[in-house]
Parts: sequence; C-alpha cells; structure tokens
Amino acid sequence: MTALIGEVTKRLPDRWLAGTLLPGLLWLAVVGLAVRQGDAHPFDPRVVTEAARALGTLARDRPTEALVWAAFAVGGAGLASLTARGLGGIVRSLWWGRWRGPLVWPARTLTRLRAQRVTRRLVRAGTRLPERYLPALPTWIGDRLRLVDVRVDAQYGLSLALVWPRLWQRLDADNRSLVRQARMRLDLASTLVGWGVLYLAPTWFWWPSAVVSAGAGVVGWRRGRAAAEVFGGAVETTVDLGHLGLATALGHPVDGGLRPEVADAINDQLHKGATPQQVATATDETS
Repeated sequence: MTALIGEVTKRLPDRWLAGTLLPGLLWLAVVGLAVRQGDAHPFDPRVVTEAARALGTLARDRPTEALVWAAFAVGGAGLASLTARGLGGIVRSLWWGRWRGPLVWPARTLTRLRAQRVTRRLVRAGTRLPERYLPALPTWIGDRLRLVDVRVDAQYGLSLALVWPRLWQRLDADNRSLVRQARMRLDLASTLVGWGVLYLAPTWFWWPSAVVSAGAGVVGWRRGRAAAEVFGGAVETTVDLGHLGLATALGHPVDGGLRPEVADAINDQLHKGATPQQVATATDETS
C-alpha cells in the first residue's frame, strides 16, 4: 500500500501536488478533525491520535478499502482546490476595483474616502498630484494596476491596452517568464484568500478554524498588494524598454524619443479606426 502511494506520488506533477492536492488534503483533514473535536474540547490531542491510529489500522488491515477512501480523498481535495480557485477569482475581481451591481454605491463611497485621505496627506506635505493620479477605484490594488495605464499615457501618450499585446509578442522567453511569474504571484495571493474563505466552513464545528481563516485572508491580502506592485512594475518596465522598438517595428521614426504626434499615430494605427471608448470597453469585457 505504501509503495503504491509512493509510486503514484512520484508520477504527479510537482506543481499540481503542491498547489492542488496538498492544500486540499489539509483542508479535508481540518474538516475531519473539526467534526470529531467540536468546540467542547477544541485542542484535545487524543482526537488526533485516535484518528491517526484509525487510519493506520485501516491501511494495514483493509488496504483495498483504504485505497478507495484515498481516491475519495484525492477527489475531494481536487474539488476543494477548485472551489478555492473559484473564490480566488471572485477576490481578484474585487481587488481590481471594478465593482458592479449592488456594490456600485459602496465602491463610490470607498473611492471618495480614499481620494480624500490621499488629498489630505498631500496637503500636509505641501505637494499636489494631477487628478488622474488620485484614487479612482475603491481598492489599492485596483488603483495600482490602473496607474500603469495612466503613467504610460502620461509619459509616452500610448494606450497600454493597445500596445501591450504587441509588446508581448516581441518579448523573449526570459522576460515573458518574469512577467508571468509576477502575475502568478497575484493569482496565488488571491487563491490564498479563497482558501481563507473556505476555512470558514469548519468554524461551525470547531472555532479555531476561524483563526486559520483570518490568518490566510490577511496573509493573502498582504501578498496580493506586494504582488500587484511587482506586476505593475514589470509591465511598466516592459513598456519603458520596448516602446521605441515597437514604434520602429510599426514604421514610425523615433529619433530623439517618442514625439506626441508619433504616439498618436501609433494609437490610431493599432486601434484601427475604433474610438478610445470602444477600445476601453472591449478591454474591460476581456479582462
């Protein structure tokens, strides 16, 4: 039995093992212990000992039945991981800050409060920022990613939604990998928050699960902010280093830098007659 499990484990991709199977099995273990322990004696070590002894006895005396339960456990772990990723997708949508439906009014309130806080800080420091650099979304992460587009437009006059797919095609494998890793960190952070939400389920039976949930949520949120900073910086760096080469490849002169009229010509060439509003709408629908 042990040899069979070891052989199966060897054949599993490391990423799937670490990112899907193990977190799912851990969640299932917490749920099982939560149901057995309950709130009366939440830290009774005998429950863990008895559960481990029962599993050992099952694997030794009834290996076929143990294998069936192991298959169910793997399936349950995969389903739990899929749910956590789905919740992570919802978290990312909230982080992006483009709230719709019943969240529109809270979004407007949070955006106004964030803008007022930043404005007061700037007044105390005796500095000013252009209005488009002030918070325009209810979340810090959403504004950090939005500022990439704003900065590219302010510096070069280019639309990031238009030039980014072309810049991506011109990147070598190493630079693509750097950008992908930065984005992957953001996805992993949101999935961690999804796990935090999922760990609320055992709270009904075992209150310490709420502590695990809160910890995963806080860590995921902090990692998300750091990942958004890295990802935004990676995209900006790619534009900084590649916009002149892209302009040249598109047939525009770049002697002495990218002039405003050349940037306008590039934008017009890339959106192929569509208005900026149409481009922005299409980008929102596909993001």
